[in-house]
Amino acid sequence: MKNNKIEITRSEQLIDITPAIREFVDQSRLNDGFVQIQVPERTAAVMISINDDWRLEREFFDKLNHLMPKYDGMKFTGWTTACVKATIFGPSLQVMVNSGTLMLDKNQSIYFVEFQGPGERQYFISSFGTTLAEHEEASMPEELALIFEKRQAYEAEQQQIAEEMRNEWRLREANRLKQEAESRETVVAENDTDGD
Repeated sequence: MKNNKIEITRSEQLIDITPAIREFVDQSRLNDGFVQIQVPERTAAVMISINDDWRLEREFFDKLNHLMPKYDGMKFTGWTTACVKATIFGPSLQVMVNSGTLMLDKNQSIYFVEFQGPGERQYFISSFGTTLAEHEEASMPEELALIFEKRQAYEAEQQQIAEEMRNEWRLREANRLKQEAESRETVVAENDTDGD
């Protein structure tokens, strides 16, 4: 078991702890099994969520605080609101490990979630399962590799669609500017004709 300390700098904060979990799996040479993350804090939780959207933290807390506000009018709702939020997400998380690799999509991360900071917090990591042989190296399981391939194909398709949309917009904008220029030239020509 490993005890990790974490510094919370804001009242509400999401911290990606995936690198620390991966390091623990590597150091323990876990092959097939589970890694367990436990948070012994009353206002904190641990969860898996997306890692490819910079708005995650803001929108996560905005939506959650809409459901369970920290303030009821001008009155602070107290520690219980933060504790209820932590309870909903849970103080522990178990993640599968296969061939020495966390079974997470590349767009998923493990987050420590604090609802009533700041201050120092801690979480514990332990594991159970088989270990890699002495000269065996961790590898990506076939099932996870297939998920990654599908994700890459999807992302490539989305990039292609976005590029096509950008090109269509550029073409429309060029046509609009051309029509505006032609319209101005027509107005100038008509004004010149009227002046003669």
